Amino acid sequence: MARGEAAIATAVLLILVVVAALQSFFRNLADKGVDWANGALESMSWGDSFMEKATLWLAMFGASLATHYDKHIAIDVLARVAQPKLRAVMRGTVQVFAGVTSFYFARVVLGALKAKAVRIPPEWGVFDDDFNTVHICEGTAEAIENAGFVRPDWFCTLRDSLESLGLTAQVDGETVAAINTPERAMDLLVPAMFCVIGVRFFLKGIGSFSRVPSGGIPDSELEGGEPGVPDDELSPEAQAEDEAAAKAAADADADAEEAEKADAGATASDGTAGDAAEDDAAEDDAAEDDASEESDSDDTDSDGSGDDGSGSDDDDDAKTKKGDA
Repeated sequence: MARGEAAIATAVLLILVVVAALQSFFRNLADKGVDWANGALESMSWGDSFMEKATLWLAMFGASLATHYDKHIAIDVLARVAQPKLRAVMRGTVQVFAGVTSFYFARVVLGALKAKAVRIPPEWGVFDDDFNTVHICEGTAEAIENAGFVRPDWFCTLRDSLESLGLTAQVDGETVAAINTPERAMDLLVPAMFCVIGVRFFLKGIGSFSRVPSGGIPDSELEGGEPGVPDDELSPEAQAEDEAAAKAAADADADAEEAEKADAGATASDGTAGDAAEDDAAEDDAAEDDASEESDSDDTDSDGSGDDGSGSDDDDDAKTKKGDA
């Protein structure tokens, strides 16, 4: 039912926008002196009344949908500090009271509509043979023709149908139809939607009371909205979708872990190769140092041998001098 209400509200909103746009368009053309625009405006004389009622319809549909989805503004200070079972009792009491109040509003609005049946608008009334004003749907063809009106058969059929359903009023001791104009027929949506809102509040209140034995209303539902559905109450299709989603999430986590491990292995391989290269370079440096040290040692030995030869020559010279002496 909520989807149907939403669809009707959407359609009404679109028609409202189109009618308002057309009226504005024709009015601008009429202000610029376009003759046919004046005729178009006259043919849409019902537009203002329709937009007024359409706005009321949107308000009532919105209130009904807000009741369905628990989106009404609520003061839940006490509910937040209460225990779950007491919270369920409090919410149930408020919802049942709201339902009773909605039914009362529907009765009041319907009574106001019936009270308007006493007065018949001039454009919907004709004179009978006694010069009394009667509704155009009850007038004779001659009286309607003399008044220059045309009998609206579609509305008269609707009026008779509503009268057969009990929508009547007492006027001067006589029972007459309570709906005299199409505008008042559109007003019937208000008490009807108040009844729908009342039924929804009443059912929600009973639902809140029924949750008391099972533990009441948990803290997770304080913000409003539809309560969660337990896993064991899900349909097989929904359970299969949840399992598939969980499996996909697990596979994604496993792939991510494998990718991290691969990155870590690549990083370790790069580090090992770098250490090996550093070790090779260090060994080359050490070999070069050893070769350099050996070369220095050979040079030192060569210098020592030269010194010993020189000493032998000095000894020979000394001996020669001694022989000469």
